[in-house]
Amino acid sequence: MPTFRSVPVLLIALTVLACPASAASLSAAGPQASAAAPGPITADVVVSAEAAPVPASSLGVAATVIGAEEIARSKATTLLELLRAVPGLDVVQSGGPGGVTSLFLRGTNSNQFLLLVDGVKVNSPYFGGADLSAISTSNVERVEIVRGPFSALYGSEAVGGVVQVFTKRAPKSGSGGHLEGNATLAAGSLSAREGTASASYAAGPVGLTAGFRRTTTDGDLPNSAFSATNASAALDLTVAPGLRVGTLFRHDISASGIPFSGADLTPRRQTTNNSTTWAVPVTWAISGSTSLEAAFQYAADRPGLTDPDDPFGFTFSNTEAKRAGGRLLVASTVGPNRISAGADWERTLVTNEDSYGLELDDLSTRTWALFLEDRLTLADGNLNVTAGVRRDDHSVFGSAVSPRLAIAWRVLPALKLRAAAGSAFRAPTTGELYYPFSGNRDLQPERSVSVEGGIDWTPAPSFSLEASLFRNSVRDLIRYDFATNQNLNVGRARMTGTELAVRWTVTPGLFTRASWTWLDTADLDTGLELLRRPRQRASASVGATFGEGGSAELTGLFVGRRDEIDAVT
Repeated sequence: MPTFRSVPVLLIALTVLACPASAASLSAAGPQASAAAPGPITADVVVSAEAAPVPASSLGVAATVIGAEEIARSKATTLLELLRAVPGLDVVQSGGPGGVTSLFLRGTNSNQFLLLVDGVKVNSPYFGGADLSAISTSNVERVEIVRGPFSALYGSEAVGGVVQVFTKRAPKSGSGGHLEGNATLAAGSLSAREGTASASYAAGPVGLTAGFRRTTTDGDLPNSAFSATNASAALDLTVAPGLRVGTLFRHDISASGIPFSGADLTPRRQTTNNSTTWAVPVTWAISGSTSLEAAFQYAADRPGLTDPDDPFGFTFSNTEAKRAGGRLLVASTVGPNRISAGADWERTLVTNEDSYGLELDDLSTRTWALFLEDRLTLADGNLNVTAGVRRDDHSVFGSAVSPRLAIAWRVLPALKLRAAAGSAFRAPTTGELYYPFSGNRDLQPERSVSVEGGIDWTPAPSFSLEASLFRNSVRDLIRYDFATNQNLNVGRARMTGTELAVRWTVTPGLFTRASWTWLDTADLDTGLELLRRPRQRASASVGATFGEGGSAELTGLFVGRRDEIDAVT
């Protein structure tokens, strides 16, 4: 099926308000952050890879952190644009702006990665995956990508890795108030319009932030218009020394015209989406060595489709997929060990109605989980070993146990060796279990076993090189079987690859970075390559900062050949 992309030929951006009182680091500590370190999270700290934040230099896995400065310099307005240059990750968008956007992390399926927004799981419990097409970078402070199996920490979906988005948080302030904000307007061809605004306020123990974005375009084809509205807000309150309570909220609305279905014109087909995430995190530094985290999390996704002209009478479909849960984590440092123990609870609820009737009526799944992680630090901090295990009990398929081990060894001041291994799983979704005709309550989770090794070389603060080798084997893939008209566990796949990433700050105002990924995939049932996975992918950027806040950046991307059509079917 051909794809179409709308490319505005002119973009004029105007900063209409900018009143930062001072340059300040913003805290990105969401529900996964540690209460023992409630201050700002810097680019040298990774939140998503372990139970508590750790220095990036001591990680035993491959991780990429995109900070506020890099987000601003890239001028990326959506998450999908921001992720295109990340090693080991491939972003595929069908059609123009608003087209369904899938992410393939280390060759795994697009529903085998976990997307978190401020610690809240965004993946849809209906048929899995997370559509990145309308997720804006407005009011986003930081994005972390950790690659490899992370079910030992997060449970289902984290087969290929985790992408976590952190919204902006108010900078710390003394007794006096601190207010800053900015806004932009943009216009381009095809009636493209965009406006953004964000603001933060901090006064003593209270911090508030809010962000807004509205974008519209007519598209370059009939019925290819796209519009999106994104809003987010956060409140942080220091109740007592070491005790913090907050709330985080995000709401995204989008509508996109679908001009074609195969080769047929669809002049009135449209998709819509309305999603909300909400979290209430609590962090408590009980002592200098022990901390407690608790969080309530809620996400709702309401995708819809309308087409009055559908020849088969499928004129509309409306879904409401909700996910609510809680998390409790206690971490304590005992000698060279940092031991973390926690529990998760989650419930999903899905309703779907279309022109043929009510297909799903508040169908629910529940999951309980217990997990344990021990991080052992030896040799004056030059050797770090992290071991974790998690048991998930699902209301339908039963239990899954997910272990993980990661080792980081700094053999020289400039050279770190790392290795990791683990297993992960993806639970069958409500749609795969219960959707009429194709649903199968006997489905088992998709399971994977992964190993990786790598080196990080930093001969100078201005230069770094990262190299990784990985292999991932997945079994019990869930597929629709045409012979039985049911979803079955019939698939097996293997992904092997190499990742390289280089960063070099040539001068304080001039930088460059590059990445290359080689990927070999195989459907072990057919012997063919997996669809939509390019064998090679590369990117290179050069940029500069100058003047009073000015910057420029040029990025080139290369994506190799990839099959779209299954040679068998």
